[in-house]
Amino acid sequence: MLIRRFFPAASFLAFCFAASCALLGLQSHAQSAFPDKCDNGNPLPFDAIKVSHPLDGSCGIIGKTTSSVSSHAQNSAKNNFCAVATSGTPEIFTPQMLTDLQASAGLVSGQGKEPPDRGDEQAAGEGKLIRMKAFLIEAHHADLGGGESVNCNGPKEEDNDIHIAFATDSGAEECSSVSAEISPHFRPASWNEIGHYEKYNSSSHLYAVDPQISARLQSQAYRVTGQLFFDASHGPCPCGTKCNPVRSSVWEIHPVYAIEVCRAGATCDVNTDSDWVAFDTWWTSLTPLKKVRPPHSHTPHEPKTPAKPKTPHKPATPNP
Repeated sequence: MLIRRFFPAASFLAFCFAASCALLGLQSHAQSAFPDKCDNGNPLPFDAIKVSHPLDGSCGIIGKTTSSVSSHAQNSAKNNFCAVATSGTPEIFTPQMLTDLQASAGLVSGQGKEPPDRGDEQAAGEGKLIRMKAFLIEAHHADLGGGESVNCNGPKEEDNDIHIAFATDSGAEECSSVSAEISPHFRPASWNEIGHYEKYNSSSHLYAVDPQISARLQSQAYRVTGQLFFDASHGPCPCGTKCNPVRSSVWEIHPVYAIEVCRAGATCDVNTDSDWVAFDTWWTSLTPLKKVRPPHSHTPHEPKTPAKPKTPHKPATPNP
C-alpha cells in the first residue's frame, strides 16, 4: 500500500519522538493552512464538490499545535486524504471485517493511549484505501461545543467531524455498528446534511433525531470509500457493555473519500459501479424537505359559549 500524504514531511511528523523534534519539525508546519492537494499534485478525492471553510485556513495537518506528539501523529493519520490502492481499486471490507480486525490486531487503545509511532497500526492495515457497503444507523456532528484536537478544538458544526454509524443490516442496533467519519476540511455541502440526522441543542447539550432527515438518509444502502484508520483514543463499546461511544470496533473509515447510495431497483452489489450514484448527485436531486412548524395553537372550530353572568346573591332574611 502506497500512502501519499499532503506534504513530503508527513512521515517525519507522524513518527517524531523527541521533544526537540516536536518543537522544530511540528511547529514548522503548525500555522500552515490545510492543503487541498496531495504532495504529488493529485486533488482531493471529492475535489469537484469541495467547499472551503474558515477551518481550512487556520488548522493544518497536525491539528492543535499544543497537543502531544502522540496526538499529532494520530491527527496526521486522520487527515490523510491521499491513500491509494495498489491494485487500482479499493479493498472491499464489511462491517464484520472491521469488528474482526478489532480482535485480531490486538492493539491497545483508550484515552491517553495514542502511540507516538503508528508503525503497529500501519502493519495491521491502517492507511489502506477500503470500500464498504452498509446501512446508516445514526449520524451526528460530533464534539460540538468543545471540539477535537485534530480540528484545533473548533466548537461549531463546520469545525467538527460527522460521525456515522454503519451496520450490515438496516435494523441493527448501534452497539453492533462500525464508524465512518467525514472530516470538516473542505466538506461538501451535501455531505454536511448527513450530520443533521440529529440536531444539537446548545442549551441542553442534547441531540434529537430529525424525523424527516433520518427517514430520508435511512432509505437505502450506502457504499463508502476512505482510509482504514485505528482510533487509538477510544476503546470498543459493543453490545452488552456500558461505555461510549457505542460501536463494535475502533477500526473505522476515516476520513471518508466518497459516499454513494444504491440506485433504485439495483442489486446494490458493492463491486458493481453502475449500482451506485454519488450521494451529492442523489441528495441534490431530491425535493427539498418542508420546514416543520414550531409549536403553535389553533383556533377552536366552535368557540366556547361565554359563561352567563351570575345573579347577585341576596342574603336570606333572618327569622324573627
